[in-house]
Parts: sequence; structure tokens; C-alpha cells
Amino acid sequence: MKVSRTASGHQSAASTAGSAASKTFGERLREARAKTRLTQSKLSMTCGVPETMLSRYENDHILPSVTTLHKLADALGMSVSALVGDGSNVLQAFVHALDELGINIQSDAEAERLGNVVADMVEEHDDHVSFLISGP
Repeated sequence: MKVSRTASGHQSAASTAGSAASKTFGERLREARAKTRLTQSKLSMTCGVPETMLSRYENDHILPSVTTLHKLADALGMSVSALVGDGSNVLQAFVHALDELGINIQSDAEAERLGNVVADMVEEHDDHVSFLISGP
């Protein structure tokens, strides 16, 4: 991965290596902002990050600090790990999908119960969860 530094010492998020499917931080930020239907101006007002900096992040000119990452993730209603693309956003996507259907998990006990129901369905080879069943 080719990483360059800007005059301010921040690393550029531009990459010349990696798979075509992987997205840059700027692409993930732009997509998350679009999903929440926020303009750069509204996101700036929500999280306190100047609009010019948001533009620089989205265009992969610089990467934000850890503090700024937290502000952005909070304002966008997502985890920092999902925003930086570490691949651990599966649970976040699951919760979001349930939320879109009006289903809210209110406690750890409810989450565990739901997990057990899904596990039972997999064990019983239910066609509804056949995509979760791995090969022999």
C-alpha cells in the first residue's frame, strides 16, 4: 500500500494496492453521510468538524485523528470500526437491518435469545438460513 504524508504530517488514505472491492476511508465516509442523508454542512454542524476538513477526508487527502473519528462515527450513528473499514461491522449491519424493519433489541438477554433462535434454525437446516450453513 502506498501511503504518502501531507504537509501537516497526516497520512494520505490513497492506496495503489489492495482489492478493487475495498473502499478508502473517504469513500466509506461519503457513503455513510449519504446513507444518513446529511450534507457536509449538516454533518459539520452535528459533529463540530469544519466542512473543509470533511471535504479533505472524503477526497482522501488526509485521515482524521482518533478524536475526530469518534465525532464522525457518533454523528453518523455508526461504530468507528465500521467507519475505518476493519470488517467488524457485521453486527452493526445486522442491527441496522433489524432496525429498518422496526425490530429493536433492548437488552443483552434479547440479543442472546435471538442468537439462539438463529442457531436452532441453522441446526435444523431451516431453508430460511441455508446461506449460513457452511459446507462439510
